[in-house]
Amino acid sequence: MNIHIKNIRILAAFLMLIISSCTSTKRKGETNAPIINPDAISVDVIVPEHGMADPHAWVQNDTVFVICGHDESWEGKGSFRMDRWEVWSSTDLKNWEHHRDILPSQTYIGDHPNCWAGDICERNGKYYWFFSNRNINTGVVVADKITGEYKDLLGKPLLPKGIVPVHPYDPEIYIENGEYTICFGVNTYYMATLAEDMKSLVTEPKAILVKDENGEEVSTDDKPTLFKRNDWYYLVFGSRYAMSKNLYGPYDFKGAFLSGGHTSFFDWHGQKYVLQENHDISAFYRGASLKPVFFNQDESIYIPKYDRMYPAPGRPFEFKNSTMGWKAVNGTNLVFKEGILSGNIKQKNAVIQSAPWLYTDTRICSKVSFKIKNNSDAKELKFAIYTRNQGHEFWTKGTEPIGWNKQQWLTIPISSNDSDFVTYSIDLSQFKEVNERLMQIALQPAADTNSGSWEIDEIMIK
Repeated sequence: MNIHIKNIRILAAFLMLIISSCTSTKRKGETNAPIINPDAISVDVIVPEHGMADPHAWVQNDTVFVICGHDESWEGKGSFRMDRWEVWSSTDLKNWEHHRDILPSQTYIGDHPNCWAGDICERNGKYYWFFSNRNINTGVVVADKITGEYKDLLGKPLLPKGIVPVHPYDPEIYIENGEYTICFGVNTYYMATLAEDMKSLVTEPKAILVKDENGEEVSTDDKPTLFKRNDWYYLVFGSRYAMSKNLYGPYDFKGAFLSGGHTSFFDWHGQKYVLQENHDISAFYRGASLKPVFFNQDESIYIPKYDRMYPAPGRPFEFKNSTMGWKAVNGTNLVFKEGILSGNIKQKNAVIQSAPWLYTDTRICSKVSFKIKNNSDAKELKFAIYTRNQGHEFWTKGTEPIGWNKQQWLTIPISSNDSDFVTYSIDLSQFKEVNERLMQIALQPAADTNSGSWEIDEIMIK
């Protein structure tokens, strides 16, 4: 009997050792696992097909306010032409209300499309929007309410050209213990303390070092953003980030952040979120994504496998709200109604084209499909692409209109006089030349006829 009990005890101890070992192994493998909030909200584009860029958030009375830039046109008339700033708000992160435009003519900028990124904050009952005059300098406007009306505080730049060795633009305001710090610049960031009246700096701008694991300096993008969590300061620039125990650094470069452009962080109902710039219509007619931010156990930022910069990996043209930048070039008109593009054909080889600067990565896209209804005798659809490789002056060159007569056109047989929509597809590999970035596409929806009409439900690059 005692032997039996002893054996049971030995077996129980052995089982406990196995369970403990398994638990220890499991915990060891999961020591850096993040805690994911299943109720966190994600939105691909908070205001679709609008040209919202550089979103900057401020939370007040359970309402999220956003001041953002606005891309002037989806026709890509020039490099990052931004014609105004806009004030928006939401009480649920899903439905957004527009309140006001802030025009460059209301500031020292004058009538120039230079409304680049900024940041919003409150101090002593007034609201301050620090803004970029393109990449030239930084100014500030002030209002009694966050929704405005805003007035130029100085009538000149707060951060003039030459104040630091880099371009003094893309400001970020970080608030801690009643002290307001402005961070700005490109390649190397600078920080300084703002005076209480927000009209000047009370400290000289100090360069902020971001270093890699070998101690080498890391060159940063423009538009820094800052937040603090558990005694760590996070410095985020585009889709990269660094961390430090001190606001003024040095910062240790950590690598990739969530995919996207300029960022703005805020806390909402116990969850940290980021508003992040995307390529909603194109690289020059952008949008803002809302993403939850999660952290690993070692305080680093968790990057989900499914993370992407909208609309990657491809580009959907579903025409839910607008033409999405599509227009007629010749031989037809183009009308948008209830999610459908349509046109009447006036001559053979009538051409319609997408917005330029799609900036779609052809290395991860292989096919284009068209859901079309041919209301004519035409038996052919034709398709052309314009692609470019990234290189020197990529963002400042190539904004002129495309000559589609110089591009290769591929022919796709189609049915005539359709009673319903039909889907066709083509592989990009059929083109003789496909460079890194798909910049624009064009279509002859009913190529071999000079009468009738066409309708398009969607075009998908995938």
